[in-house]
Amino acid sequence: MPTHKVERPEAPETKSDAFPSGPGVMPTSAELPPERRAEIAQRAYEIASRRGFREGEELQNWLQAEREIEAGPVRSTAPDNPFDIVKNRSDE
Repeated sequence: MPTHKVERPEAPETKSDAFPSGPGVMPTSAELPPERRAEIAQRAYEIASRRGFREGEELQNWLQAEREIEAGPVRSTAPDNPFDIVKNRSDE
C-alpha cells in the first residue's frame, strides 16, 4: 500500500480567537497604563473595604475590580426591550 505525505495544519492555538489581541497574536506585555492601574487599584480597595479587608482575598478583589471596570458603567436607565425586565416574587 503506497504511503503519502500528510500536511498537518498549524496548531489551533495559533489561530484562536480566544486571545484578546486577535487570532494568532500573543500579547507582548501585561502592563497597564498608569491611569487604568490607579482606577483598578481604587476599585479593588473599595471592594476590599466592603468585604472587611479579609486576608488572602487581594487577588479576587483585584480581578473583580478589573472585570467591573472593563464592563463599563452600570446601566441606570430602564431597558429598551420590555421583555428584558426581570420579575421576582415581589412583582407578582
